[in-house]
Amino acid sequence: MAARPARKRLQPAERRGMILDEALRLFAERHFSVVTVRDIALVCDINVGLLYHYFDNKDDLVRRALGHAIEQLMIGYEQRRAAGPAPLAEILAWLDAHVELAPTLALMVKLMSDYASSGLRDAEVDALIAGFYGREKQLLEEALQRGVESGEFAPVDIARTARRIGLILDGIFYASASRGDDRIVEDILDLADFVRTTLGVPAEAAA
Repeated sequence: MAARPARKRLQPAERRGMILDEALRLFAERHFSVVTVRDIALVCDINVGLLYHYFDNKDDLVRRALGHAIEQLMIGYEQRRAAGPAPLAEILAWLDAHVELAPTLALMVKLMSDYASSGLRDAEVDALIAGFYGREKQLLEEALQRGVESGEFAPVDIARTARRIGLILDGIFYASASRGDDRIVEDILDLADFVRTTLGVPAEAAA
């Protein structure tokens, strides 16, 4: 019988990230309520005891997996935002980060949707979700406000426009799951064009 390949030894931070990635995938592909710690350990090819070395229990894994996905999005946004601090560049950086992390964010949205409909409540998960949408609202409104005040954007209702962008982004991910058409990237790029049009930014200026 062929020998089993030696398992690659990961640094603690790498292993923790790998566990969170696999947990998020399982929580989204199934339903977080039916996934067990043993299921996660199995797909990670580690024993349950090692998993408990990193996380307290399954509830802790749900929180950390969601937080891990949100953190990746915020890091991606900040990296892109640093390259272009203009108001339009900041909004497009938010959309670009969603394009780059589309597979992970699709899993995140599915987990949040399942959690919302489960009837279960966890104060930390609620805070993570509220914080995520609060941060999105803040960054979009601030960029829109600066763009309108500088004359770069057409006069728009700041709060309503920011909310619409956020709602459309959510809708893109939910629609991909319900329709099964896998058009997330194309639809976000289309949203970017829609945002430019709404804000009255000429194509040559956007380029």
